Amino acid sequence: MSGLARSPQEAMILGMVTVGLLALVAAGLLRWLRAGRIWTDLLVPACFLVAYWLTYNKVPSFPPVGAVNKIFFVAVIGTALGVLIEATGRSGLGRALVLAQPIASAAYIGTARLPDALPEVAAAALWGLLVMHGLSCGTGQSEDESGTRRATLLGIACAGFAPIALLGASSSSFQLSLLFATTIAAIVAANISNPDFGFRSASLLGGAGGMIAVAQTVTLITRKTDMLALAVFTLVFVTPFVVDPVLRRVRATNKAVRIATFVGMCLLPVGASLATVIARYGSSFPV
Repeated sequence: MSGLARSPQEAMILGMVTVGLLALVAAGLLRWLRAGRIWTDLLVPACFLVAYWLTYNKVPSFPPVGAVNKIFFVAVIGTALGVLIEATGRSGLGRALVLAQPIASAAYIGTARLPDALPEVAAAALWGLLVMHGLSCGTGQSEDESGTRRATLLGIACAGFAPIALLGASSSSFQLSLLFATTIAAIVAANISNPDFGFRSASLLGGAGGMIAVAQTVTLITRKTDMLALAVFTLVFVTPFVVDPVLRRVRATNKAVRIATFVGMCLLPVGASLATVIARYGSSFPV
């Protein structure tokens, strides 16, 4: 890809187009084959792992050395546990793991900092817990709409986190966030009218869990994160809890209208976060 592009920006755009098309084809093929829900649920974590590989050009050795390498195994283990939960129907265990994973991830990523930075690791764990709660508990009653909302929220959040990662001195996390956001957009586009599409345990533990590990790495390891921008950005995960009262007030029943309203409301805190970044850094923002 680098041979076709004249600049890092062009290479990034070319990479996004490539992974987006691959995700669109994979999602469309699974829908055409009427694959089971477990296979559909693997789309999101598989895309995260592909985005990781394209960003870092490697599959880390085990046991991993360094926080960046640990991200890969957080996603792999989360995906495996998610598939196991769906295959056995242990929904109660799934809910427990979804909320426990961000805590374990923060401790795993921040192991080297635990002796002298326990409050920061605890804050990263609490932040991850809030993210998972927003993704898993506040995304609607209808199962097909809930899956679409969860995927949409994660995609918007990935795109919104990208500039914060760049400010946090992590250009690789910036790239990974945008690549993953592009694949999620393609998956949602292919499944917007698919009643069998779901964003279940593997997507939460593997895909969302992987991105939470990325954010925890930027926050705990580089230690250059703009905390005000991150705080404003985090409001996106509160959106699922306020969108349904708004939809009931306007009496929106059409799924497309409901999803469009959900997207619009999610974009508000993301836009506010970006505006915060621009206002605070202006021309000094790295591009």
